[in-house]
Amino acid sequence: MTLTRRSAASVLPLALPGAVATAWSVAKHVWEHPANEGRRVRALTRAARFQLRGRVLGRPTLAQLGDRSRVWAYLHRTGASRIIYGNPPDYAEMLAWRRILRSGDLFLDVGANVGSYAIWAAEAGASVIAIEPAKETFALLVENINLNGYLIEPVQAAAGSYCGTAQFTSGRDCVNQFDPLGDAETRVITIDSLIGDRTVAGMKVDVEGFEIEVLRGCTRALSERRIRAIQLEWNATSESAVGTDRRPVAELLAGYGYNLYRPGAGGALIPTGDASFGSDLFARPAPEV
Repeated sequence: MTLTRRSAASVLPLALPGAVATAWSVAKHVWEHPANEGRRVRALTRAARFQLRGRVLGRPTLAQLGDRSRVWAYLHRTGASRIIYGNPPDYAEMLAWRRILRSGDLFLDVGANVGSYAIWAAEAGASVIAIEPAKETFALLVENINLNGYLIEPVQAAAGSYCGTAQFTSGRDCVNQFDPLGDAETRVITIDSLIGDRTVAGMKVDVEGFEIEVLRGCTRALSERRIRAIQLEWNATSESAVGTDRRPVAELLAGYGYNLYRPGAGGALIPTGDASFGSDLFARPAPEV
């Protein structure tokens, strides 16, 4: 039987054992990922080899990111394994950065995880500051930075609305977050204290619903419009993190003269006034009249 995109999405049984359902979910994600257009069978084979290598041998796989970069992908490490499944993993968002960033620009990766965005921006020629608070994840971030040799400064801290310390969770891969009952203590910094008077061409913020706290820590830069583009996670995690939807973030940004955009399939930024939950949004200063 020839596997087509239509048939791949239509043969899922109504009920599957957990492991099989997970395998199906991964296969469906790989098959439908836009980066795999025209090479879907090859992408499925790559994903299967990654799964087998991790499960049978307990070893990571060296994954290609971008045109010439590499990242160690560990099984059950979502941020890295997604690179195996599609390059680039966040297709529209990462293509948007390829349109925005220029050589010599400054890019901040806030909530860097293992560094996929940091490395993506560095490959485009940007100088990068990668901020990651979780100890075990930070070690993997440094490993991937060293693997590529780009100009990336790793900072083990959480970005927030103040400078100090806070309790943080550990051992949760890409979903560690602020938690007063967390078993780890982390340093907290503000973006304003980090960048001083510098202009930031781009900043990606993915901090499990606490994005508004990051923005409250860079109000000086926002008021002076020295952050030229911001990518923000825009899903429902803010409800459990800070008890609200994303409208306060939209209102904060609007107060500093920033407009919201959604990335199109090819990375073009499309203006939007819709602040409801969904895929990541971008914010940019409104054009001066």
